[in-house]
Amino acid sequence: MKNRVWMFAGVLALGIMIVGCSSRVPESSPDHPVKGVNPDGTPKWVNKGSGAYEGDHGKAFYGVGLVTGIRNPALARQTCDNRARGEIAKMFDLYVAAMMKDYQRSTTAGDFKASAEEQDVVSAQKTITEVVVRGIQIHDHWTDPANGTLYALAVLPLDNVMKSLKDMRNLNTKVRDYVRANARRAFTDLDKELRKRTDRGQ
Repeated sequence: MKNRVWMFAGVLALGIMIVGCSSRVPESSPDHPVKGVNPDGTPKWVNKGSGAYEGDHGKAFYGVGLVTGIRNPALARQTCDNRARGEIAKMFDLYVAAMMKDYQRSTTAGDFKASAEEQDVVSAQKTITEVVVRGIQIHDHWTDPANGTLYALAVLPLDNVMKSLKDMRNLNTKVRDYVRANARRAFTDLDKELRKRTDRGQ
């Protein structure tokens, strides 16, 4: 009787494990989209590098920073984190700049003063970038055991960008509505452009 009870408990536990694994990929799994591990032992995000792509945080901007040769651990981590954030800042500025150009083209159908419109677009680009980039978070670190190089992973989810727009009260209403309506399409366009550059070795 006891053997049957233990057997039943074992089968039940196995079933729970299978259901749990099927609904969520463990962070330690090689198949995890961001924190998975490659055959050589490096996290997937280290080799994948910076970019705008669909990952563990949905559509997001990912920045990978690295530093080597700094003996002070605190300084090394601070420098590495800043470089990771900087990678996202560069991508995000490109992302907003491209969207603002599209917005400017869409307004040329109406009657407006070009200089005033251009000034508004530049101001909007700067405002969006400055406000949103502050929300970048560091999500992971990894040290290469072979040479001591420290890596940092920074993430800026697109959903966080959309939420930040709501708090930008000084932003032109038309610009804000345009960005909110076209953010995901522009993200996809940026992802394609970055992949092309990577394929060309740029």
